[in-house]
Amino acid sequence: MNMSRMTNVFALVLTLTMGITGTSLAANEAMHPLPSIITDIERHIAELTINIEKISERMKFLREAPASNDPLIQEVRNLDLRGWELHQEQWKMQLDGLRFTEGLLRKVHDHPEEKPEALQAWLGRLKEFKGKMNDYRQQRAGVEVMRIETEAKLIEQYLR
Repeated sequence: MNMSRMTNVFALVLTLTMGITGTSLAANEAMHPLPSIITDIERHIAELTINIEKISERMKFLREAPASNDPLIQEVRNLDLRGWELHQEQWKMQLDGLRFTEGLLRKVHDHPEEKPEALQAWLGRLKEFKGKMNDYRQQRAGVEVMRIETEAKLIEQYLR
């Protein structure tokens, strides 16, 4: 699952969660698709866990690759590694958010009277999440630009 889709899925799950936790206590619980939402969250937790493991393997491979004598090749590798590290950090943050949301939903399912507090906790977490996601996007974009520029220098060097 690509990063953009994973971010969209996470935002959708969080939005759905907000809608559920924000409903009045008098609402009919049977109308809420809580089991379906929790199942979706569990699936996304599993997908993120697999993605984190796979990117960890790629990072290990790159770290263990013999160093290049060409400083530009080495810089491209270093930028690749930094990009993957940022990606992994972002996925771990998303995974933590999904686990938090899952726990919150299970808690309010068992204790519906705690929905107002849960909503406030979740909204605070959402605000923090959005800020961190924006920071990761900016950092990754910066690394991508540097990588493209370094790769262009590398290609130019070999074409001269």
